[in-house]
Amino acid sequence: MQPVLEIRKLDESSYTYTVCAPSSDGAPPSHACYIDLGLTSFAACLHDAAQALTYFHKVCIHYEGICVGEHAVTRLENQSEAVARELIARYERELEVPPMA
Repeated sequence: MQPVLEIRKLDESSYTYTVCAPSSDGAPPSHACYIDLGLTSFAACLHDAAQALTYFHKVCIHYEGICVGEHAVTRLENQSEAVARELIARYERELEVPPMA
């Protein structure tokens, strides 16, 4: 089982994240196993979540409802700023892709 980390931006300096078990049918997770509100940055969410996910090797990360990748939990903890930049860039690229007809 690989957990799903969902990060959402609340306002300019406030982020929240949830950790969920993956759905067996590929649908988005139905309910959170863990919720943390009010962290000050995307990187802070990654770092905080990594500390809670030490029993897992990897985590699937979603930002604002879009899957932005899968990363090793140790990388989230040790390189949270770099991973945050990578994931936000990927999120922005995903927004630029026109929907398939």
